[in-house]
Amino acid sequence: MSLYDLHDAQLNDFEGEGFAYSQKTVYGKAYKGVFFAEDGVSIDDLAEKEDDAEFQGILYDRSREREKTFSVEITDVISTPSGDRADFIATEKP
Repeated sequence: MSLYDLHDAQLNDFEGEGFAYSQKTVYGKAYKGVFFAEDGVSIDDLAEKEDDAEFQGILYDRSREREKTFSVEITDVISTPSGDRADFIATEKP
């Protein structure tokens, strides 16, 4: 059984599935996440933009699951057989 489930999400204008989660660090709480674009959609250009992207989807924080919208920085985009995957870090507290 997985810890987090994929839910319908949006990254800027791209539709897909993903989630965000909180993680304790030595500097406090960080918010990270993953987004999978719909099959055949390329999101490579998001990682190259200097502007933050906007994530809209489920945030897992402690034992709660909430729908949130917040700004994120794309840290990596990986091409997978099921579509592009973007890893991100929140640039503001959701």
